[in-house]
Amino acid sequence: MNVFPLIVFTCALAGQAQAVPSDASSADTRLLAASEPAPAKATVLPAESTVTSNPGQPLTQAKAATPSALPGAGLPQWPAPVNQTSAAPATLVEIVDPAAKLPPVSVAPLQVVPLYRQDELLDWIEQGRHLKQVKQDRCQLTQDIEARANVMKIPSYQFLWGDMLAWGVCVKPDAEQGVKFLWAAADQGLAPALEQLGRYYWKGILVQKDLLRAETLMREAASQGLLKAQLEWIEMLLAGLGSPLDYEEAYQLLHGAVIGDKALHGRAASLLSRLAARMPANAVARAKAMG
Repeated sequence: MNVFPLIVFTCALAGQAQAVPSDASSADTRLLAASEPAPAKATVLPAESTVTSNPGQPLTQAKAATPSALPGAGLPQWPAPVNQTSAAPATLVEIVDPAAKLPPVSVAPLQVVPLYRQDELLDWIEQGRHLKQVKQDRCQLTQDIEARANVMKIPSYQFLWGDMLAWGVCVKPDAEQGVKFLWAAADQGLAPALEQLGRYYWKGILVQKDLLRAETLMREAASQGLLKAQLEWIEMLLAGLGSPLDYEEAYQLLHGAVIGDKALHGRAASLLSRLAARMPANAVARAKAMG
């Protein structure tokens, strides 16, 4: 029997048997690929893209990057939403209000200050706190004070305005105008103005010393019942100003004064004792009886 043809036939059958699984595997692969959904078609950005970093600024043109150069190139690109343009990365700039970094400032609100009444203003003047009150009220009544002194010519306001000018309180200092308004108040018989001018001429404050004028002004202020002037007038007399004929009147005025302050009461008693030592006994008796 010829064996060679049989071997050839057997080898041919074996080759066909090995080819069948290969074809079947290829068929299965094609069927599996057909059952999977096709990948979405990549959307390629146009060559020219409108880019804007601020809607309120003019549009600028910029070249779009090549898809292959972008991260994730080759992956599916989903289409951009309608009416939305691709925006280039913009640099964020923080806008800070400089005032926001300032520490809070506490400012007390201004309170409406009523115009000073005549009685309270005169009390402040006699106590020597009228300028302090104007400062305390933050100079809100400066124009009103000037109007009542310069236009209405009210003596108490003339005195206040004169002192404000003389010492530069709430206004530019003007000593000449200040003394002028003090004289205007004194000419109308305001006792504090008479006393202050008498003291200025006695001590040489703002004006040159004039002892005769000083004693005359102080005597007039003392005769109006101003305690401060009564004390100072006796001090002038004890210093040699005036005339011995004025002793009895000066003693009478101060002896009849009602003084609640202990310090002032002691000062008055000392001055009266010193003045009585220069007076005849009958003159002292008359002064005490009339005081």
